[in-house]
Amino acid sequence: MAVVTSRVELCGRLADACGPFVDLALPVEGLPVPELISVLGEHFPALQDGLSKGRIRACINETIVPDEAIVQPGDIVALFPPVSGG
Repeated sequence: MAVVTSRVELCGRLADACGPFVDLALPVEGLPVPELISVLGEHFPALQDGLSKGRIRACINETIVPDEAIVQPGDIVALFPPVSGG
């Protein structure tokens, strides 16, 4: 299976765990958002806690997308954990 390295931006507590960006090898056919999140947790154990708490929102190419969206190599991806406050 051919792979392409893509950069994923991490926001909030995710960035606290692993820094603001990580590079991840994606298959050329892409991955659905939940699979991308799962693969991130496998490759970056420091992210597992943050990824497992609450609903992570994904943006692809600066657009918030549903979980069914496919992340393609070359897409600009950002992941946002839930936020609270007042």
